[in-house]
Amino acid sequence: MDALLDLFTLLVFLCVLLGFFAVRSLSRKRQRAEAQAERLTALKAGFVAAHPGAALALEQNADLLRGQDAPACTRWPLLGAPLGRLWLGTRSLGWHGTLRSRLGLLAVASLIVGVVLGRQMPWPWLYGSLLAVLTFVGVAAVIYRNAMNRYLHDLKLSLPQAIDAITRAARAGVPVSNAFTLVAQNISGPLSVEFAEIDNWLRLGLPLRQVMQDSANRIPLNEYRFFAVILIINQEAGGRLGETLDRLSATLRERQELHLKVQAKTSEARASAKIVAALVPCALGYMYLNSPRDFQFLLNDPTGNNVLFYAFGSVTLGLVITHLMVRKIA
Repeated sequence: MDALLDLFTLLVFLCVLLGFFAVRSLSRKRQRAEAQAERLTALKAGFVAAHPGAALALEQNADLLRGQDAPACTRWPLLGAPLGRLWLGTRSLGWHGTLRSRLGLLAVASLIVGVVLGRQMPWPWLYGSLLAVLTFVGVAAVIYRNAMNRYLHDLKLSLPQAIDAITRAARAGVPVSNAFTLVAQNISGPLSVEFAEIDNWLRLGLPLRQVMQDSANRIPLNEYRFFAVILIINQEAGGRLGETLDRLSATLRERQELHLKVQAKTSEARASAKIVAALVPCALGYMYLNSPRDFQFLLNDPTGNNVLFYAFGSVTLGLVITHLMVRKIA
């Protein structure tokens, strides 16, 4: 009972602490937003007065500027940096338009899981809430990771083709700042969207260095960051851009071939880990449907709780060790 009270006290303390930071961030964000809105209005009025034809360009890029706004939670201490990376990741995946509906559906499903499993436990409200939160965080993390892995995989596949297109444009005498729009129109996938956004920022007058740095921050891919660094160095120091991009494209293709070989050699270990990970929920679901008494024993009896915790702990430890071994090989 004392452990339960300590856990409840810790949860209340964390909720109060997060609420305090949230209120403070919202108040500061409101003040900064008002100041920025006033300054942007003044700058926009002065710019349009000096350049009468700029009003149409500003209206065309209004959606792009609004897409760069980040929520107040990205400025929280400790959690701000991870939340900022998560915000950029969801923006790269194109989830911002449907993020609320996705989170709402996942919250409802997690609440159902918490209610169904929590009512079988000694303290239904507490355990049900914890199970709902754990289910929400776990499923959201799995969905986000899988989507980001597919996104990065598509980027890796299309990046050498985009580099070849920029190389041909550079050898034809086209400036790099004008090559992005040509490449974006001739490739498909997430890289075309990113190149179109780079072209929009360049049209607004931002320097290539800043635009490529922001693009590299949005895309957590080392190969793409190599590409951004090469463009920045060439823009500032000069050199033979075509030859450098040719070598980079050949290196990326060799890395892809090596990655495919590593995936083939580690396929058995990864398949085994997935099977082991699926055994526990499948076994619990089968027990819940066909042997309710044994399922009640795992949830209500202290010995059953020990067996359940040991099973989850041992399987989790085995999966972590397998993941680290496969990642080290890869």
